[in-house]
Amino acid sequence: MTLHLDSLYISGFRGIPKLEIPRLGRVTLLAGKNGVGKTTVLDAVRMYAGRSRYEVVAAILRSHGELRRVTTENGDETLTPDWNSLFHGRDMWLESGIRIGPYGACHQMAAHAFRLNIAQPMLPAFPRFPGHETLALDIAYGGQRWFVPIGYPLPDFSGRRSGRRFPPSAHEAPPAIGCESLGPGLPDALALARFWDDVVLRNEQSLAVDALNLILDAPAEWIAMVGDTVPHGTDRGRRAMVKVAGEPAPVPLRSLGDGVARLFSVAVALANSRDGFLLIDEAENGIHHSVQQDFWRMVLLAAQQHNVQVLATTHSWDCVVGFAKAANKLPDEGVLYRIQRNGQRLRAVEYPESELMVAANYNIEVR
Repeated sequence: MTLHLDSLYISGFRGIPKLEIPRLGRVTLLAGKNGVGKTTVLDAVRMYAGRSRYEVVAAILRSHGELRRVTTENGDETLTPDWNSLFHGRDMWLESGIRIGPYGACHQMAAHAFRLNIAQPMLPAFPRFPGHETLALDIAYGGQRWFVPIGYPLPDFSGRRSGRRFPPSAHEAPPAIGCESLGPGLPDALALARFWDDVVLRNEQSLAVDALNLILDAPAEWIAMVGDTVPHGTDRGRRAMVKVAGEPAPVPLRSLGDGVARLFSVAVALANSRDGFLLIDEAENGIHHSVQQDFWRMVLLAAQQHNVQVLATTHSWDCVVGFAKAANKLPDEGVLYRIQRNGQRLRAVEYPESELMVAANYNIEVR
């Protein structure tokens, strides 16, 4: 099955002036020191998959707390994404803009800041606002061009509105690629419930049960999501319950520990990412070193089964060793890179499977 990205080129995006990754695998693990830019690579793939739609880019900025306070035309203060933060050097007017896509290919997505005349007849779908111009991201990809307006009053992130409707995602943008993202922490109840509902509809609960049994002393027999959806469309009232062999009654998933909850989250996210991307930041979080190999074997097999392309980050040696051992048994599925920075220059160093095993066996540092 063809990968959505068989390589990756990033320039002008956040803290990355330029980065070339000539080969991606079904599962690609990015190792490196804290602050070197691993998470930014995941953000770039997320932006590429979403074709720079407003809600995708705003979510990236919100996840990093990159917001600015503005005053609406009604005199109310609200928080909006700080769009300068998307661009290297925090300067959205750089001529080079942002480029994300396959390495050395024409199908890279380019983004530039643009002063858009919203009265132009070519943009009838855009709402009209006071004045004649608004800021926009000018996006080009595969011969198509569209605009994502970013310069008029936007909703804050508390659920209240600032007097304007949520902006259009992207006028005439090509279809997005499915992309799920797991941060260093556990997903909230809403995301977990959404993942689980999709797994149940596909009758793939066994993947989640098998994942839990990598770490539980007594095997899990079944999992269920119980509780009612509370007002305002959230699922905070729902929680995962697990029936463990030998226990008289099911127990809440989170009571079994963060490691169990992390494995469950990754398993259901994999099943929910069919034919798209799954991005995992700090993949080692909560997972004991003794099950790292089994964890990565589960990820590699599930990614292959569901046609998911996984990109993950780590700064854990145990995670690297577990990945190396699992990838060695599934040739051509797993790829490991070390991201290293020399001043402003970023470089991705690949470790082939044969070198991975040597590094794992002889404890050679590759992070």
